[in-house]
Amino acid sequence: MKPVTTHLFRLAVIAASLVTASAHAQLVDDVELRRVGNDAVLQVRFVTPVQYLRTLATGSGDLGHVYYDVLPTPETINFLPTERRIPAGSAAPFVVMTDETVGTAERSRRLVLRLTGNTPFTARAGQGNRSIEIVLRDRGAMVPATSGAAGAPVRDDKAGVLPAPSGTAAVGSSEAEARAQALLAQARQAVERADYAVAVDLLEQLLAQPATASSQDAQELIAVARWREGDPQRARVEFETYLKLYPTGPGALRAREALLTLAPPAPVAAAEAAAAPAVTTTVTGSVATYYYGGQSKSRTQEFQDSALGGLPTLVSDASLSGTDQSQILSSVDLNWRRKDADSDLRFVLRDTYSADLLRNDKSKNKLSAFYVDYRLQSPGLSVRLGRQSPTGGGVMGRFDGVQASWRFAPKWRLNAVAGQPTDKLLDSRRSFYGASIDADALTSNLGGSLYVIEQRIDGQTDRRAIGNEMRLQMGGLSASSILDYDTILGGLNIASVQGTWQSADNTVVNVLYDRRATPMLMLGNSLFFQNPVLAAQATRLQDLLAVQSVSLLRQQVKDTTAYSTQAMVGVTHPLSPNWQIGADIRLTNIGELLPVPDILPSGQPGTGNIWSVGAQVIATNLYSSRDTHVLVFNQLKAPTYKGTLLQYNNSSTIAQAWQLEPSLRIYQQTDSTDTRTRRWAPGMRVTYRPTAKLSLESELSLEFSNIAGPTRTETSRRTFYYFGFRYDI
Repeated sequence: MKPVTTHLFRLAVIAASLVTASAHAQLVDDVELRRVGNDAVLQVRFVTPVQYLRTLATGSGDLGHVYYDVLPTPETINFLPTERRIPAGSAAPFVVMTDETVGTAERSRRLVLRLTGNTPFTARAGQGNRSIEIVLRDRGAMVPATSGAAGAPVRDDKAGVLPAPSGTAAVGSSEAEARAQALLAQARQAVERADYAVAVDLLEQLLAQPATASSQDAQELIAVARWREGDPQRARVEFETYLKLYPTGPGALRAREALLTLAPPAPVAAAEAAAAPAVTTTVTGSVATYYYGGQSKSRTQEFQDSALGGLPTLVSDASLSGTDQSQILSSVDLNWRRKDADSDLRFVLRDTYSADLLRNDKSKNKLSAFYVDYRLQSPGLSVRLGRQSPTGGGVMGRFDGVQASWRFAPKWRLNAVAGQPTDKLLDSRRSFYGASIDADALTSNLGGSLYVIEQRIDGQTDRRAIGNEMRLQMGGLSASSILDYDTILGGLNIASVQGTWQSADNTVVNVLYDRRATPMLMLGNSLFFQNPVLAAQATRLQDLLAVQSVSLLRQQVKDTTAYSTQAMVGVTHPLSPNWQIGADIRLTNIGELLPVPDILPSGQPGTGNIWSVGAQVIATNLYSSRDTHVLVFNQLKAPTYKGTLLQYNNSSTIAQAWQLEPSLRIYQQTDSTDTRTRRWAPGMRVTYRPTAKLSLESELSLEFSNIAGPTRTETSRRTFYYFGFRYDI
């Protein structure tokens, strides 16, 4: 292993060139392929919390869609399509994955998978709430030896064979038998999700007990777990122990085969070592340019960039406004990675430039990610330096800075973070620092962390919070929660819990409850919601402190902070290989927002409870081997209006190169003043791939609306379109 100082020096040299700029985040942070037995597992990590919803696989076997929602977050997300090409053992990509919006609801998204050949797959929620895992059945052999965690070897297919219950060991008491069976079941689940350290711990507990009917299976499973964990020496000892205890039967045959693989003849081992690449370097990403014309979204860019930009968009909001738009949007997404047996070095650049052809002063560059990430397998150190999105620990928005982690025990990590928020708050200066302790496995299924964080603004405490994040992974259940409390302002910032349960037949149940301050409780919010005590608007906190005390400003922040609540329960159930049905009920409530100059000049009244009851019908392969259909019906009820939404989205692939996506939305609403609104909006998105790496894309959406009431009659037609290209590296 190279000395730690050498690695850190390399990290410092690369990071010295990092610069700052205003930014928005993109969604996909990293994609990693690893082998688990016979299968390949594609882990997609996001820059923000997400919730897995459902999977559609076409009859051709080489195309699939994985649907998910972006969960509530104070961070503003730039929803640009991104694409990743995941190479396997050959030059051709193993998987091409595109992340894109579904219809007009920006926080409803999907991963489009283009696979090599007919590849059965399933998707599931990852651990925590920032990842989705896609399991590619029987494709483990295509994963190159350097995939997965740094230094983790590729296992032979035999290592993926989990022992079937044999029941040949001596039987103890009923209580001991029940405990042993429970430990064995938990260990199998841990192995299936690749949590081998947890599996070994559980199996050691089981094997320390007097022999039971589960002991034989446990002895074989602990050998398999140690093998997959990357410890062939201990795996060999465990297999040899198995043969001494159980010299006959199918398990003994598997153990002998495994020992042959674990200890090949010296010349063979030397040849394999010489052939295996010591270092791998990969470059992935894309460059893209799009022209957007017609009508712009109803929310201004200033609003999207502000602390209020994370507010949910209501279905009743007009999706288009009467302001002309003419804009060229160019983006680059670059991921460079170098891995060897000891280290993993990654450089990430994501940048977007929007050229406003109507108002040059509105053109801007948005650097969403510019960081270097360095991990050492031993002694368990990792450092990320530069512009980055938060990964927990109480950091609530994108920042320029550093976060570091040290694994001081097999299941425990210490983390530290420091930096400056990238979103500009007038002329004030802000910085923060924090620390957390993280447990990968408090129990066999439960992990979590505790954190403290302090943010400063112009020499004053802007935010001081303590928080807790929990993660649960148990069989088909994946859940996470976060609780954030500000000890200076004395208020709750976030109380959120979400969970996904997936059964063996791919029925998916989702739940969500999220209540959060809007915007987050911070002293700096007093610059937004200023009392009329100054002749001119203050741009720094010192200006306000000249006429008001810190305690009065903090009380003003508490008095002017609204809370938003979102809750959801939904289920999707497959009826047949071609049909799925779903239903959900959702609640949205946003408190009153006071006027904010240039961002929300008229303020926003509280919405009250907005209820939505929905149903979905999802179909695949109705007229081809690559067509998908999603029909959505929503009934809405709010204190001041009632509405009905019907939406249809289709995706059809023609001759491999063309993808057509027609859509239709029909919405009607009646409010408390007896004003009736009707909108219908047809659309078409077309993607043409003349080569494997080049995509030409275009979309046209029309909206026809009619508003009729006692004091208002209006008919309008609005247009939105874009076209451009994306080239994948």
